[in-house]
Amino acid sequence: MARPKDPINYRLLSKVSELYYLQQHTQQQIANRLHVSRPKVSRLIQQAREEGIVQINVVSRGSFLELETDLEQRYKLEEVLIVDADAASGDQMLRQQLGTAAAAYLLRTLAAGDILGVTWGRTLQALVQSLQPQSPNDVQVVQMMGGFGPPEAETHAADLSRRLAQLLAGSLTLLPAPGIVDRAESRDVLLKDRYVQAAIDLFSQLTVAYVGIGALSTNPVFEHDGAVLPAADYEALVQAGAIGDIAMRFFDADGQPVTTSLDERTIGITLDALQQVPRVVGVASGAQKVAAIRAAIRGGLIDVLITDHPTAIQLQTD
Repeated sequence: MARPKDPINYRLLSKVSELYYLQQHTQQQIANRLHVSRPKVSRLIQQAREEGIVQINVVSRGSFLELETDLEQRYKLEEVLIVDADAASGDQMLRQQLGTAAAAYLLRTLAAGDILGVTWGRTLQALVQSLQPQSPNDVQVVQMMGGFGPPEAETHAADLSRRLAQLLAGSLTLLPAPGIVDRAESRDVLLKDRYVQAAIDLFSQLTVAYVGIGALSTNPVFEHDGAVLPAADYEALVQAGAIGDIAMRFFDADGQPVTTSLDERTIGITLDALQQVPRVVGVASGAQKVAAIRAAIRGGLIDVLITDHPTAIQLQTD
């Protein structure tokens, strides 16, 4: 005949809970005081929660925890971080807020031995500007795409990679090549360079990557004044269904790669290679980028999203 269960000792459950949660005693201190074993104290703490004697509430202050959780579950993302965006703030202030959040996330998750890939852009520039110099931590920074514009520009991939490595007191591997060349044959020649190949060989070893997410309609390389690329490249991407890019690798509304002649002239990480990186952190915001952000998520191109509140609302409701 089965032994009947002992009646629940609510007084003991309450006593243990008060000592543990309110008076901050350790489980061993409680065991010594009540003359029971430490494992029994652990079981009593668990039972107190099951019986509703202990009810834990998380009060979110100055954050968007509920919205972050909803987006994480909706899109199966590892983590979503949302910054508050003041409607009166301009683009520069928003980028600064995103950069600060991204820098905090980087430092929180950075581990010794990490091989960290980085692309380019003003938002990632804001990340670098928000960082304070760190102690050496056996970290390697890898430039994941060739350069665009003048090398001295702060948003240039080489400059961002160099400054990030310096701030993290880590080593650096640059990709010494232009991001896009005029002909596929020129790209093939550059890919044979040993320094270019050394960087590309590291793509498969990246442990984390920080990327911006661009919308085709607002990509600065296609702007009329001082455009880096001709209108024909833009039109070809539109015809192929491209809506956004990461590292100048374009994708459609489902996050699938879009291949045009531009892709054959681009030097840098591919979307297929990016998907193999264990953790890809996308930093992006803005109404014009919502479709591109959603597509990047659908395509499994990012695992973590850092964005602003209005963008997050659109991702939730659209």
